[in-house]
Amino acid sequence: MDLRALLDHVRKNHALEHATINLLSLRYPDAHIMGFSGRFGFVIYSTIAPEEVISSVREGLKQLRAGASQLAIHASCGTNLVVAASLTTLATLLGMGDLLMVGGDGDDRRSAQRWGWKLAERLPQAVLLNVIALFLAGPIGRWIQSHVTTNADLGELDVVSFVTDIRGGRRRVRVYTRLTTDA
Repeated sequence: MDLRALLDHVRKNHALEHATINLLSLRYPDAHIMGFSGRFGFVIYSTIAPEEVISSVREGLKQLRAGASQLAIHASCGTNLVVAASLTTLATLLGMGDLLMVGGDGDDRRSAQRWGWKLAERLPQAVLLNVIALFLAGPIGRWIQSHVTTNADLGELDVVSFVTDIRGGRRRVRVYTRLTTDA
């Protein structure tokens, strides 16, 4: 399998993982659910019975194949966290500007005082830029999910097996998939 096919398989697994979590969240709004996707499928950690998770995997597969691509996007996806962290870090760096470059001039007390005044001047700008970054993080994160980190068009993705156990006090369901082109 070449790199492009490998990444597409992971993106499809990620979409099915999100669909599963979205469906489970509708049925069990107070449940704690977490997932990770990879080359061979995905893993769901939750407090929900494995039979319910497996049922949601099958339902997610069915709905994604029927065109319910919105199920491939999840608000709590790690992609959104990375986007928010990246944008706010950039906003802080831009907002603080040359403040990060202020060095000592031999008089530490005077240098510290100058730095304090520059901080007071720059902090409102940095906060405003961070608010804008957080405002943009949601839509950008969803766009990245839908165009980069997931692929709701599952094509020939098949679920081949489930393995259930308990790990760290939570139920774990490992879902193994394959593309018929893998066979």
